[in-house]
Amino acid sequence: MTRPLGAAIAMLFVFAPVARAAEPKTVAGGLQFPAGIAFDSAGTMFVTEREGRILAFDGGDPRVVASIQTTTSGEAGLLGIAVSPDDRFVYAFATAPDGASNRVYRVRTSGGDAEIVVDGMTASSYHNGGGVAFGPDGMLYVSNGEGHNTSRSQDPDELGGKIYRLTPDGKIPQDNPFGGSRAYAIGLRNPFALTIDPVSGAPFVTENGPESHDEVNRIDAGGNYGWPITSGPATEANDTSGLTGEYHDPLLDYPEIIVPTGIAFADPASARPEVAGDLFFATFGDQTIHRVRLNDARDRAVEDQVWFRSSEPVIALAWGPRGLYYSTPGSVKVFTLAQRGAYGVRLPHTAAPSPQRSLLDFGADVGGNEDGFPSALLLVGAAVVVLIATLGFAFWPRRR
Repeated sequence: MTRPLGAAIAMLFVFAPVARAAEPKTVAGGLQFPAGIAFDSAGTMFVTEREGRILAFDGGDPRVVASIQTTTSGEAGLLGIAVSPDDRFVYAFATAPDGASNRVYRVRTSGGDAEIVVDGMTASSYHNGGGVAFGPDGMLYVSNGEGHNTSRSQDPDELGGKIYRLTPDGKIPQDNPFGGSRAYAIGLRNPFALTIDPVSGAPFVTENGPESHDEVNRIDAGGNYGWPITSGPATEANDTSGLTGEYHDPLLDYPEIIVPTGIAFADPASARPEVAGDLFFATFGDQTIHRVRLNDARDRAVEDQVWFRSSEPVIALAWGPRGLYYSTPGSVKVFTLAQRGAYGVRLPHTAAPSPQRSLLDFGADVGGNEDGFPSALLLVGAAVVVLIATLGFAFWPRRR
């Protein structure tokens, strides 16, 4: 091997990027346990602080949209948040001040007094749930834990341990799968966060297990997710044949406790092709963000990887104008994964995307500049140019 050729190959190793999550940037600091993040179509960010404030960030200093009386005993407080499809209202999940019930409040995005639209949900110091999201059908989906009373989860007519489907005014739709019940799916323990898949339109939740078997679940109408008959995938010892509704094994199951929290999708309408349609979820215990690739039917995980390791617990996740946003106990940060100018575009819920994934994307997304062009590609291009030039020099006919 000639010296120039050896030098060229060495340069390739120097310039070759290491697959990693892009370095996050802080977009809001000094917060008090931001438990939920949501965006309107214009890109305004709304954040819930667990102690009771809803904040809006729309270019200047944060403004207080509403202050809600709540309790922060155990896992209770002001938790999940969603913006209505028409951008007029913010909906937020909160525990009543006396801790007796969980509620969903509604307040105008411009600010004002919050009104209760859903009341009487199961509450406790633990296992409250706390997710809210709007589906493509315009309905409000809410996740509610069983409040440490396992008998609630399997009864469609009893609140707790369920995903509810409601009108924006908190009424029960006539086409709910369990008759006149709020329940859309049953058999859950503590579904903390809730998001809607922008491809299939199906809800997905993070589910906290007992001493083992934390889960991520795709939620289907009339589905039964097994608790307390089974935790994790069903086995012969846990007979699910007689359960009400249709039993579903978890999409993902973790025998060791990771404490899953926030969950979000990279919206194909605005995400870079290498992450478009992927599912992300956070962990409070492991302090990580997982990236999950789904099959075309959006009902099975093809790949699950720890995409980012944080130095502190991760709470909420949301997709927004610049990409994937996440919260820690005192801040909100963002990974720049969106294509510039694409946020706010709506795609129909019909088919899974077919992104063109590069080899650089194997394992995790690489860092990029603000225009969304991966800086790693620039390095590879430079390395190729160096290699071609050096090979030409090495084998060019020369006098001896």
